[in-house]
Amino acid sequence: MPFASSHSPAKQPAETKGEKLALRLSGILARLHQGEALDKHQLVQQFDVDVRTIERDLYQRLEGIAERNADGLWQLAKASRATVPTSHLHSYARLTGTEHVFPDTSLRYLLEQLETPEPRRATHVQPTPQENLGAHGPLFAQLQAAIAQHQECRFTYKAKPRHALPYRLIHKGGVWYLAAEEAGRLKNFSVALIAGLLVDEARRFTPKRAHQDYINAKDDVWFTESTTEVLLRVAPEVAHYFTRRALLPLQQQRTDADGSLLVTTHINHINQLLPVVRYWLPHVRIVQPQAWHEELVAGLRRALVMWKGDEQ
Repeated sequence: MPFASSHSPAKQPAETKGEKLALRLSGILARLHQGEALDKHQLVQQFDVDVRTIERDLYQRLEGIAERNADGLWQLAKASRATVPTSHLHSYARLTGTEHVFPDTSLRYLLEQLETPEPRRATHVQPTPQENLGAHGPLFAQLQAAIAQHQECRFTYKAKPRHALPYRLIHKGGVWYLAAEEAGRLKNFSVALIAGLLVDEARRFTPKRAHQDYINAKDDVWFTESTTEVLLRVAPEVAHYFTRRALLPLQQQRTDADGSLLVTTHINHINQLLPVVRYWLPHVRIVQPQAWHEELVAGLRRALVMWKGDEQ
């Protein structure tokens, strides 16, 4: 009868019942702490046990830690939520419009950045200038509640009394705006300029689906019933700045043989376009509509006359 070699690897002992239980509970806890809502039948398949075993885990072993929600799924009990679930990182990034800041949007990458001390961190995001609404906290909360409850609002804006139906708070370019209907028209109001807000809790309105769809489709805060299609010619020297990210609403571009761009955009008002074109002069020219090009040139001439007068 042959003898086993003394160098043969020892057979690994099978996991004990206690080890299996520990691994199963730690796996369930890890998913709960990541903000997941768990189906007991999926847990049965994951851990290859019967449903009674999972029920004992949830009802007895994790009593006070896990609780059933209104949909019959299991989630972390409120009393056990001492930290923010890691899955909320992606939700927060979408909320703040920063989900595309990093090329890698995986949860593992984001956690690595947060766990690396800042002095040793290889990345640094410079803050974008933001208005400070610290003194308007109560007003902001009132507007949020009015939007959620579809309550009519009255306030003073630019020295005029306003009666508005609030739809959405929108953050654009470092400034908060209120999208609201006034006299049947959808408008935007700078939150910082709203004064004397009164929310009429007794008067509720039914939001118009057309307004909601319009707001959801917009990537700016200029609200008008119609837009003007504008064509711009962008010189090769600055074409890269227009292709790396959209600088104009609904921007589309075509690269021509000489490296220049023909840019198409849809503008609500000429004053939405002129600041962008002025910034990139002389490398950007308004091709259509011609009247807007003439208005740009006329404005530049008026500025030259004004500056010349100041020098005398």
